[in-house]
Amino acid sequence: MDTRAEDKRRRILAAATVLFSRYGFKRTSIDLLAREADVAKPTVYVYFEDKEAIFRAVVEAVCAELLAAATTAADADEPLEARLTGMLSAKFTRYFELVNASPHAEELVDSQGRLGAEIVERADRAFVRLLVSTLERAKELEPRRLGLSLPGTAALLIRAASGAAYDATNAATHRKHLAEIVRVVVAGLRPRP
Repeated sequence: MDTRAEDKRRRILAAATVLFSRYGFKRTSIDLLAREADVAKPTVYVYFEDKEAIFRAVVEAVCAELLAAATTAADADEPLEARLTGMLSAKFTRYFELVNASPHAEELVDSQGRLGAEIVERADRAFVRLLVSTLERAKELEPRRLGLSLPGTAALLIRAASGAAYDATNAATHRKHLAEIVRVVVAGLRPRP
C-alpha cells in the first residue's frame, strides 16, 4: 500500500476509534465516519467491506497499540514496579479510556465480543506471555514462596488490574490505582529479610 493510501486507511481507523467510543457501534454510520476522516464515503469502501470490518480493524489496531506500548514499558530501563505499572496501564488504562469511559461501554463490549473476540484473545495471550517474561527476568521476586507460579502471578496481576477501574473517574486515577496494586503485589513477592 502506498503512503497516501496508508494515510487514508489510518485516518479512517482513527476516526472510527473516536466515533465508536463517542456514539457506539450502532450509531456510528459510514457517512459520519467518512466526514470525520475527511474522505469520501466510497473511499471508506475501498479499504473496508463494511462497518463490521472497520470495527474489527479498530480492535486489531488498538490491540497492536496496547501490545507495543506494553512491550516498550517492559523493556524500559526502570525499576520493576514502574515497568509492570506501565505494562498494565498500556493495556487496562487505554481500555478504560476507550471503553469504560464511553457512554456506550456495554454496546462496545458486546460488539467486541461478537466481532473481535479472536483478535482480543490473541492479543491477551501475547500480553500474558510478555508479562510472564518480564516476571521471569525479575530475579528479586519469589512467587513460589506464596504458592504462585509465574503464570499464576501474571494472572493475579491481570485480575487485580481489571478491577483498577473501580471508582476511577479518569485515566490518571486509573494509573494511580494500577501503581498501588503493583506496589503491594511486588512487595508481597519480594523475599523477607
